[in-house]
Amino acid sequence: MLTSRFIGGTLLSVALCVASAVPAAATTIVPAQPTSAVHPTEAAPVANGAWTVYHRDDGHTGFDSTLPAVTGATTGWVSSTLDGNIFAEPLVYNGIVYAATMNNSVYAINQSTGATIWARNLRTPETTSWSCGNIGPQGILGTPVIDLTGGRIYVVTLDGTDDIYRLEGLNLTTGVVELTTIVTTPATGFDWHIQQQRGALALRNGFVYVPFGGRIGDCGQYHGYVFAVPISGATVADYYPTPGQGAGFWGSGGVVIDDSTNKVFETSGNGTAGGCTASGNGTPLYENDAVVRLSSTLVHEDSFIPLDWQGNWCQNDEDLGSATMVLISPTLAFQAGKRGDGFLVNPQALGGMNGQKYPSPTNYTPVNVCKGNNHDANFGSYAYAAPYVYLSCQGNGLVALQVNTSTPSFSGCDATCASPSWNAGGFTPGPPIVAGGAVWAVDQAGGGLYGFDAGTGAQIFHSSAFGVTHFATPTEAG
Repeated sequence: MLTSRFIGGTLLSVALCVASAVPAAATTIVPAQPTSAVHPTEAAPVANGAWTVYHRDDGHTGFDSTLPAVTGATTGWVSSTLDGNIFAEPLVYNGIVYAATMNNSVYAINQSTGATIWARNLRTPETTSWSCGNIGPQGILGTPVIDLTGGRIYVVTLDGTDDIYRLEGLNLTTGVVELTTIVTTPATGFDWHIQQQRGALALRNGFVYVPFGGRIGDCGQYHGYVFAVPISGATVADYYPTPGQGAGFWGSGGVVIDDSTNKVFETSGNGTAGGCTASGNGTPLYENDAVVRLSSTLVHEDSFIPLDWQGNWCQNDEDLGSATMVLISPTLAFQAGKRGDGFLVNPQALGGMNGQKYPSPTNYTPVNVCKGNNHDANFGSYAYAAPYVYLSCQGNGLVALQVNTSTPSFSGCDATCASPSWNAGGFTPGPPIVAGGAVWAVDQAGGGLYGFDAGTGAQIFHSSAFGVTHFATPTEAG
């Protein structure tokens, strides 16, 4: 089942059609359910796959290798209208779809029927007073994370009564709040008026990692932050701020974790005001437009920065951190960004400025991955299913890049996007995922959910139109 989020607060399910399988029934509209209640009479959900973190795993591959090849899909249920817009990717576990809204509410929805099992409103959302931005009201914006061991879903709320960001841990079965911890404190220099929690959360090492960037408009002297919030309930002690003005961690993909090393990765945006200043050796003084590696307790360890970071990325507001990297292996990851140029880097040795594995650092020549577009080209996150990295390109549809993990290298996608790369659709998709031998993405202009053959790019599915929020990405579970 695929789940897509709607603007206005509803969810759409799509049943995937496998060869010789019976397609799901036509669209079902589920009656409205009360919002802050448990519904014990609802039929027990049936476990059918899991998607417990943004893009399915800590490396954000967005790939489910367990699903047989599909031949198409059919629209299933549509949920009742929830109490706010949904920006966060829905999560799925044990037959339940979990959706978080901008009204600071969390819903548990039966994966099979679309009926609400429980719903919990946590706090009043913030509706005004931020210094800049274009999202409101603001409640739960970043994608939550599910803790299978602890039996909780963790979300970050912004409380409109005291303007404090909190991590809330809810029981997966009942929705009862079992943990509430303040994420930020004034001692960090954090200012909610200019900081926004948009990136996906990650869970590892006994912490929920919570990223922050600025707000659209780049107002004030904001920073990129990552906070490590203990799931034990202890007070937050570990956090990492980018060293200068700007360089926010704002991409919706959020924090990436390498499970083999427990290292934490984020990608920063451009600096603001004097934030594009170079140091004596040409590196950015404030580590903007960088892939940053942190220890489990958020001690800075290493970074990768494009050679042309200043003139082509920072000074033109072409954030590298408009998207966050996908981990191909412990020694290889892919990163692009708003400028539309792509890189392969070694997460274990990021190499500093011009430290990428591909394109060659010697006589560096950029490799475009978004049909030659060098402005506002790529956002959100990626998917990886060997041998392809899949990405969304503004106005240019989906792109598949063939990756050689031995060299390492990848096929680019300039204006011609020649084979073995491929390009499909002329729409603006959100971050794609891969399941059943197909690539799935949502049209950001409201044109519906698309499915393409993962090897050829041939279209196999297109749903009816529905409105979505920015950077919407689907979820798959069985």
